[in-house]
Amino acid sequence: MADIEIAELKDIFVGELAEHGHWIVANLDTGISWPVEQQKYTYQDTDFFLLPITKESYPAVALKKGDETDQEARSRILRFLSAMSWSEGSGVIVPFFTGGNLPRPMGREKSFGLTITRDLNLTYLPEPAEDRGRVALALMREGRGLNHPAYAFLSFYRVLEAALPDGRARGEWVATNLERIFDRQGQEALEKLKATGVVDLGGHLYRSGRQAIAHAAAVPIINPDDASDYERLQGELPIMRGLAELAIEEVLGIKTRHTIWKEHLYELAGFKERLGPALVQGALDEIEPPEGATVDLPHIDVELRRSDPFTALKGMVPVHVSQQGKMMQLVYRSPDELVEMVFVLDFGEERLRFEWDRNIYGRDDGSAQAAIYAAELTRFIRDYVGNGELHIYDAKSRNLLSRVDAFIPTNYWANHEALNEQIMRWTEEAAHRVIAHQHEDVQEGAP
Repeated sequence: MADIEIAELKDIFVGELAEHGHWIVANLDTGISWPVEQQKYTYQDTDFFLLPITKESYPAVALKKGDETDQEARSRILRFLSAMSWSEGSGVIVPFFTGGNLPRPMGREKSFGLTITRDLNLTYLPEPAEDRGRVALALMREGRGLNHPAYAFLSFYRVLEAALPDGRARGEWVATNLERIFDRQGQEALEKLKATGVVDLGGHLYRSGRQAIAHAAAVPIINPDDASDYERLQGELPIMRGLAELAIEEVLGIKTRHTIWKEHLYELAGFKERLGPALVQGALDEIEPPEGATVDLPHIDVELRRSDPFTALKGMVPVHVSQQGKMMQLVYRSPDELVEMVFVLDFGEERLRFEWDRNIYGRDDGSAQAAIYAAELTRFIRDYVGNGELHIYDAKSRNLLSRVDAFIPTNYWANHEALNEQIMRWTEEAAHRVIAHQHEDVQEGAP
């Protein structure tokens, strides 16, 4: 992480962030590690910009306003933040909105205590179809971001109310699902609460938590000056957070990032959409396509997250498709046929299979281009086994076809120094070949 540097505020206004317009900026108080690089995400047909964090300003998200009102633009940002908060599992509070002809964040001096990352991986941003799902995500974002146990507790309970509006049904659901909280802190807090002798756990959370926080006309009442009330709510807060997470996922059907990771449907999602349901179902049923059938496959760009693009792996062309059981093998080549990659779509396991040590080849025809490709393929291997995340895009539309999480190679130790030397040797070889070919051209042209 030594190569991550925090920019100065004056240097972040580059590219699209330097374009004048009517900008709305949400300045954030968040526990999310914030990127030091500009990022752009399209969510619900709107482009949002994550402004790089600086020591002079708040982390922020900006939107270049169109025909909508300022209030509508702010609401769009808040919905984006709620989706991002859910995906990242951390709270986001907006202390202030700013705006102007450039996306200027609110200034502050903060030289220490910054939690940073090079970039955020927001490939999963939920888009709830119903209002109660959107409200639940907003309340979850708020509850996770509040630094006050009573108000955070109330926000989490309101998530349950959004997911389960009927009080009786909500009480029954809580009683049935308390033991299913998957958050470890929530599980530990639940065991501590049981140890106090409380029998009706759901009723306790409602009466001594939700009601006692929201009302002061009758006991029990949460007294802000009573340290025991503060400590009790602080201790029971993980239970409510766990119940809120469970309700959003299981009642409202909005998956957590952990569930998305466990299912890993993103590995084949784009390819399955392109191939179509009939062909995919045929593979699952182990029925091979009829002889002579055409399989519509796109040209692809193969990339690694956080690595510079690989020229050798851009615009790769499908040249062969075969099926064995529930698996479909795809062979791709570079347009000049110097590089070949093999991928296997494992429909039964919802996996994209790619063996880095045997499924990528480079052909050396003696050209400078082949040497350049050899350097790039070595860099690809170095970065891939070094915590690389594989991304495959449709070369024309740039839609993400597949994403494969980073992995730890077995029985292999990556010697980065040796790989870097190999990259340098191939780069030098490419330069030598250019000179040699130029010399040959001169000799051929001599009288």
